[in-house]
Amino acid sequence: MEFKGQEQSRLELIALPTVDGRRGLDRFSVALIKGASSFAELFDAFQQVGAGQVANGRCFVTLDDLNQCLYTSGHAANAHGFGDHLDYPDDDDAKAVDAYEAALFEATGRALRGLGRMVAWEQLRGELTTSETDIDALSDLNRQPDLLLDDAHVVQCLPGRHDDDLLANIPNGYFSVDWDPFQLRAVVKRICDRHNYALFGIGASTLGFVRQLDSTTDRDVPALVEDLKHLYGQQDSSAWQRLETTLATSPILILGYTEGFADLVE
Repeated sequence: MEFKGQEQSRLELIALPTVDGRRGLDRFSVALIKGASSFAELFDAFQQVGAGQVANGRCFVTLDDLNQCLYTSGHAANAHGFGDHLDYPDDDDAKAVDAYEAALFEATGRALRGLGRMVAWEQLRGELTTSETDIDALSDLNRQPDLLLDDAHVVQCLPGRHDDDLLANIPNGYFSVDWDPFQLRAVVKRICDRHNYALFGIGASTLGFVRQLDSTTDRDVPALVEDLKHLYGQQDSSAWQRLETTLATSPILILGYTEGFADLVE
């Protein structure tokens, strides 16, 4: 996959865990990407890691503001009780911690997919308060995904093969003004099932999708934009046309899920 604007950089691709014991986020962390000069370089490095992990599972990558992403993820998991019936090992034994993290991933996935807490697509309208500035930012993020670059990005290899596995590993949407983990799953399911995208990343404010192209794919970008209008409102914003133009040629789709996602373009 090629993107324009790639520059020279000092990219570091570090396998995890490292020889000195650095684990990344948890037992599922397989690589650390540092020093990417462009989103293109980040995505290429991510794909390189994923190609080497096919036998082990499916890879995802963190996007904007890793530290904030992990902070709100921890609070979101606690707020929704994803690990309430699991006890963290008292002695920090490596095998016990691995078992705990695996169990937490499974428990969170079951909770997200449970029928009793599932959110319907129709319920998402108006759940994220937006202004025209937000739609401008949405257009800018898709036109300039370099805005998502952080000092470091962690690649997670998850044992399942589903898009929402990432949300089970890094649930997010802690603040009441953001989409919560169950709303995020409804968004992911719609974008992936109806529009033939795959979720590849999550940050403190954004989700990243890549279009799955084959000979049968119908690139119905106007239908996708109509679904985004359902999510974000502001139907009359001129930025929707700019976004449609970008998505017609780009395989990448970036969505903001927090009240302040527009701050990324400031």
